[in-house]
Amino acid sequence: MGERDAVLSENQRALLQRFVLRARIVQDHSLADDIDQLRKMSREQINAVLTKDLRTGETGVELKPVELIPTEQLESAAARVRPVFLKRDKVHYDQVLDAVATALKGHQGSSSLLGDVKELRKRFRQADPDYPHGQPQEAWEGGTLTNKQLSGAWLYGHLLHEDQVRRSYSGGMYPEEMFLAAMRTVCSEMLAVIETLHLIEKLQVRGWLDLPETIFTEEVTVKATSWVQPGKISLYVADPSVPLPDSLDIDLEAAGWRNAVDEFLPGGEPEGLTDSG
Repeated sequence: MGERDAVLSENQRALLQRFVLRARIVQDHSLADDIDQLRKMSREQINAVLTKDLRTGETGVELKPVELIPTEQLESAAARVRPVFLKRDKVHYDQVLDAVATALKGHQGSSSLLGDVKELRKRFRQADPDYPHGQPQEAWEGGTLTNKQLSGAWLYGHLLHEDQVRRSYSGGMYPEEMFLAAMRTVCSEMLAVIETLHLIEKLQVRGWLDLPETIFTEEVTVKATSWVQPGKISLYVADPSVPLPDSLDIDLEAAGWRNAVDEFLPGGEPEGLTDSG
C-alpha cells in the first residue's frame, strides 16, 4: 500500500474524480478561453473621469460604461459552475479542498501547496454568495445591499432558481447592476474552480493522487457541430396498427415489422429513380 492510500479515502478519491470532470466542464467554457480577461471581469472596477470646468471651477465625476458579456454566455457559465457551490451535489469546494489537503499530508515539500489550498478556500468563499451567512431566509426589508446579495438576487432569484426571497433583494435595482455583480461572481467562481483543477493536475503528475488518467483526457463537453450514430443501422417499418415492440431482441419480422431496405428498395434499385435519359 502506498503513501497516498494511507491518508486518502476512497470516498475522497471519488469526490476528486467528480470534481475533475466538473472543473474540466467549467474550463471548457468560452469565458475561460482568455484567463487574463476572465480575471479582469472578476475584479471590482469603477471607471470614472474627474472633470473640472475651467471657466466656473465646477468639478464633477463622470462614470464610464463597464463592458458586460452576453447574457447567454453568463447564464451557461453559471450553470456549469453552480454544482461546486451546492453541498447536495457532493462536489462542494470545501469537501474538495479538504480531500486535497488530506492527500498532501506526509509528502515532503507539501507545505507551500497547503498554503495554496488555504488561499483557494479563501477565494472560493469570497466568490460564494452564500458564504458566510448562508441562504437568506427572510425577504429584504431595505437598506444597503452587498455585491454578494445583488449577485445572489440575480443568479438565484432570476436565473438559476425561482427563489422569491432572493428576488426580493433586487427591488429597486437596475437589472444591469445585478447582472454586473453576477458577472463578477461567476467569473470569480470559475477562476477558483480552474485553479483548483490545476493544483489537482500537479498532484496527479507527482503521483500523490493516483486518480484514473481518463478523467483528465476524456471528452466532457460537446464541441462537434454535427453527428451521426456510428455502427451498422437497421431500419424497420410497419403498418400503423402494429404496436411498438417492448424489446429489440424479439423477432421483429414475426411481429409484423418489415426491413425498410426490402420495403423501399425492391431488387436493390431505388424506386422511382430510373434513368429517363
